[in-house]
Amino acid sequence: MNSSNPFNKSPFYAANFNYKDWRERFILAILRIICVLAIPMIVLSFPTASVRDRFLFIGMYLVLIAITVLSTPYSIRAYGLLTMAFVVGTNAILAWGPWADGSLFLLAGIVLSSLLLDQQTDLFALGISIVFVIGVAFLQQVEIYQFSGVNVPVTTSSDWFVYCIDFSIIGALLVAALRQVKDAFARVIQDMQGAFDALAAERAQLEKKVRERTDELETQTSQLRTSTNVARVVAEIQNISELLETVTQLISEKFGYYHVGLYILDEKKKTAFLQAASSVTGKQLIGQGFRMEPDRRSPITLVVAQNRHIISSDIDNVNFMRDVNFPLTRSRMILPLTVRGNVLGMLDLHSDQPQAFNTQDAEILQTLADLVAISFDNVRLINETRSLVGQLEINTSIQTQRTWKKLTSRQKPAYQYTPAGVRPIFSTNRKDSDDSLQVPLILHGQKIGGIKLKRKGVATEWSDRERVLVEKIADQIALALENSRLVDEAQKSAMRDQMIANISTRVRETLDIESVVRTAATELRRVFDLKEAEISVGSPQRESAAPTRKHTGALRLK
Repeated sequence: MNSSNPFNKSPFYAANFNYKDWRERFILAILRIICVLAIPMIVLSFPTASVRDRFLFIGMYLVLIAITVLSTPYSIRAYGLLTMAFVVGTNAILAWGPWADGSLFLLAGIVLSSLLLDQQTDLFALGISIVFVIGVAFLQQVEIYQFSGVNVPVTTSSDWFVYCIDFSIIGALLVAALRQVKDAFARVIQDMQGAFDALAAERAQLEKKVRERTDELETQTSQLRTSTNVARVVAEIQNISELLETVTQLISEKFGYYHVGLYILDEKKKTAFLQAASSVTGKQLIGQGFRMEPDRRSPITLVVAQNRHIISSDIDNVNFMRDVNFPLTRSRMILPLTVRGNVLGMLDLHSDQPQAFNTQDAEILQTLADLVAISFDNVRLINETRSLVGQLEINTSIQTQRTWKKLTSRQKPAYQYTPAGVRPIFSTNRKDSDDSLQVPLILHGQKIGGIKLKRKGVATEWSDRERVLVEKIADQIALALENSRLVDEAQKSAMRDQMIANISTRVRETLDIESVVRTAATELRRVFDLKEAEISVGSPQRESAAPTRKHTGALRLK
């Protein structure tokens, strides 16, 4: 068929409406209807039809049944149906002239050719039909051909003229109307195709956005999962050097950045020192200081001053600071390490890809940087606490040594259990036997005494279990001795405080100076069991030397 058919050109029909399938279903339905309706028509025409017509009708009906039932190509069905319509129409006109239904079959053939085939076919069918009718009229008027029908009315030239004019007008109107319908239908299809293309483009754009958003969400999820894993590993580290080194290595490996550096600020926030790096070049620069100069407006200075991240790339060249030590850097992001609003340092990320960082990356990595800063601060506080605890333990150990050395210098209590009972030992400088078990009394790391055990009867070695048991008992004894000493000191301190309070109370019972001095002297002599207690009020006169300070009195105890 002609490729100029707008229905064949429409990709919408080819992809969605499928005009070819529609035509096949349409012609198959028409053939089935004709197969049913042709039976009564043949039966009714049999009495008046000639033998030739009867064989013609039966033959065409068999052909109709064959192309309907059998799997026949569309073109054979279409041209076969049109041929049978024109054969029936021409046969009726040749038999009855313009007085039978031949014109209806010819017009039906024209309509079917317009519906089933392209526009050129319907014009061809219309022209052939008009030429055939005019030819039959001419042959009949010149008496070359006579109608074969029975009792055919006399047909004059005027009858043929009116018939040809009517047939031509009706055929032309049908062809024109069908063309208008097909053109309008083609425009509708084109509009639908345009709408479909727009919807398809919008759908493709939406699918693209959904894919991009899905990829972005998957990337963010992966980054969050990676950040969580890094934070979990970092939170378990208790050493600052190991913490910083692990942070840079994990971020570089997990996120794919070829260099990650970690800077720590000094107390005045004037200099940032590189403490850890993931790349080989960065490791060689560890310990290098970066001077924070506010007038330079550098990204690192902005990060510390504004406490926010900075993203830069060599493409947009906005705030991009090239580092001669890292010439491969095309994208860079600096994140502040902040704890309670205080910037401790910076996390410097380098990538060899253009525009490798975006706002979502900054949000996720900033969270990781905050966790790193908190871990760093916690480890620092833990180390400071451990240092303080160590100093306290050392001070406590020294104080314990001094206290017990002073206590044992006055008296060296030692007791021994014998079959006769418990008795004190006044001399501990005796030779120790080899079969005895000696366990020191340790308090705060200092030895304050010892335990010596000896078995009855035959000497046997002491087992590890027995030694451990005795050591635990020794620890409890050392604690009990320390508690006893502390209680004794507390009692003595309470007694001193009570004595001072009693003296103060009695001295303040009167406002008379002589009574106050007399009461104070009496209480001091009584408390300290003195022979003499003298309290004088007033500054003594000394002629030999000038006074260096003013005296209000003197106290002499004897």
